[in-house]
Amino acid sequence: MANEKRVFLDYTQAELDQAYDQLVWAPHRDAIQAEIRAACEAVRQKTPPRTERYGPSEKQELDVFTPPGAAKAPVLVYLHGGAWLRGARQDTIYPAPAVTGRGAVLVVPEFNNVSEVSLPTMVEQCAEAVDWTVRNAASFGGDPDRVYLAGHSSGAHLASCVLLGDLPIKGALLISGLYDLHAPLLSARSKYVKITPDELDAASAMRHLGRIGCPVAVAWSVGDSPEFRRQGHVLSMALEGMGRLASRTEVFSPNHVEEPRQLADPDSTLSRVLYSVMKI
Repeated sequence: MANEKRVFLDYTQAELDQAYDQLVWAPHRDAIQAEIRAACEAVRQKTPPRTERYGPSEKQELDVFTPPGAAKAPVLVYLHGGAWLRGARQDTIYPAPAVTGRGAVLVVPEFNNVSEVSLPTMVEQCAEAVDWTVRNAASFGGDPDRVYLAGHSSGAHLASCVLLGDLPIKGALLISGLYDLHAPLLSARSKYVKITPDELDAASAMRHLGRIGCPVAVAWSVGDSPEFRRQGHVLSMALEGMGRLASRTEVFSPNHVEEPRQLADPDSTLSRVLYSVMKI
């Protein structure tokens, strides 16, 4: 209705809820994710990873995929998405062949979701996974001075928050993430993400970009919702003004959920962006 209240920019409450609800934009999400899960299981069967514990929580395990004969190889830590509520590392190992095929190591951590721990704790767990990777890189043929970070969706949000810390991250790829939580937490997502105003500020990387010390590539899908595209564009513009933008890429993909599957293909646009960031 013309007189309906606007809650953010020109969005009504219903419109904002839709802008942050991926099922609206990818109604076949569950079927797509089932395909991804099957592809990941095939990767796991063909190249079983080394699994390690990196923190005290039962879920704080990670999988390491190392190319044969690796010695001081670059390492990618990849954080899964799932709206902070879903997702698992077992369903996120699709980049392994494309990453190890270039002589790099892939590390995929598991972490608790927001129904189990607070959002700040999720950020802390992801930082602990990166810290473990840096400290233990040499034990699996990795180079502790060449650790990179990437994530998709809520994983990109978590990665952006990890970048605000003091870990020695060489570069990052953020794919279709959320970088200021003000708008998302005006949406229906506030029903399951409970944080204080100070925590919201701390978990909004856009507000603390001066603390990012490495080049960052930002990508989003043409099939993303308007808000996910806006968040990526705003972040990339800000990073460019600071001299921290590695690249800005709009990925041709039918929707948000399909997008990260490109990382399974070494010839895809998204893989080429990743290779450029990692210099491999």
